[in-house]
Amino acid sequence: MKRFIEVPHAMHFATGEISRRELLRAGAGLGVALSGLGIVSGCAATETYKDKIAPAAGSNTTGKRHPPNEGCLVGFYKPDVPSRSIDHYERSLAAKPSLFALWALLSEGFPMIEATTITGKGVVPYVNIYPGLDIQKGRKIIFGPDEIVKGGCDAYIKRVAKDAVRFGEKHGSFFFATMVEFNAEWWPWSRTPYTASAMRHFWQIFEDQGANQYATWVWEAFCPARYEKRVEDPESYYPGDKYVDWIGMNVFANLKNPRVHENTMFRDLLTPTYEQMVKNHPQKYMMVSEFGRTPGEN
Repeated sequence: MKRFIEVPHAMHFATGEISRRELLRAGAGLGVALSGLGIVSGCAATETYKDKIAPAAGSNTTGKRHPPNEGCLVGFYKPDVPSRSIDHYERSLAAKPSLFALWALLSEGFPMIEATTITGKGVVPYVNIYPGLDIQKGRKIIFGPDEIVKGGCDAYIKRVAKDAVRFGEKHGSFFFATMVEFNAEWWPWSRTPYTASAMRHFWQIFEDQGANQYATWVWEAFCPARYEKRVEDPESYYPGDKYVDWIGMNVFANLKNPRVHENTMFRDLLTPTYEQMVKNHPQKYMMVSEFGRTPGEN
């Protein structure tokens, strides 16, 4: 059973121990942070009761990330040098974030340097691997869900998994996601018959390489409220409890969408999906993995 905490929008809240008082202070200083950080996307985890949810029987939970008994977990993302962004965040809000999100293409491998820099600041990395396009020896490799399921990307995924183990052995566990917003229409891996199977295949390679003892898997769905046919019901793409540690919900108010007007509240976009996930997956930790507000098309 979980209780949702609504937090200021336009920031990336995700993990880390922060008291309610510190969270309110961070919200009050948000304008200061935004003036220096530019566009900052956001996510927020939920608060759980003190009795932690028991892991599934037989599951490997070594090093998995859990919510704190008290308070909220807070983090952010900015496309900049992680150390500089983290320092600015801490100066502006008088509180250190506990998570910094970063992205890398599958062909680029695990972002070892960036993740190491982040942990050096006492912050947990949230690593997101995007399937992409790669050209090797004149052969174009498309990292689509069907290619992943067929094993065409195994060498790349194994390399990521092995580097994840190297990182975990030295620096500990981290949050991990791939093929995010699979239920929306705008990604190459979205809404295919192989989407959920590709996630399971990716997870299994991590398991075989020993990376899942360090990787806390987040299944990131886009909340479909007010997006009509552009975003489908995420439940259709749920890979199964075995493959999910946290359920992430991405909430964006795109003001070019005629159904998302200026007075649309964060809760209007989130609540239907949140209630669905609590009902269908009551044993899973949950977070608002991304959120933001934009007046433009992007």
